[in-house]
Amino acid sequence: MADGSLSQFKATLARKKARDDKRRGKIDSSSYKISDSKPEYGFPKLTDSELEKVKIDIRKKIKAEKRKELILFGIVLLIVISIILYLI
Repeated sequence: MADGSLSQFKATLARKKARDDKRRGKIDSSSYKISDSKPEYGFPKLTDSELEKVKIDIRKKIKAEKRKELILFGIVLLIVISIILYLI
């Protein structure tokens, strides 16, 4: 502070604080309400047999997706190998 007065230093600090507040987007916390209640979802209640059917369907879908990914990977691998062999 050898080159300026105390008022200039305070003004500099105020400008810096204003810039920081603007950058952070000063949020009025009073407009937000914190609630401890949990959200309620409208999922239907399933019996054990229906739940097992849903699980089996999900497993089938996952297995089909994995099979598709494996086939796609194999095709890409064959294309890359054929290109490498063609270039050699």
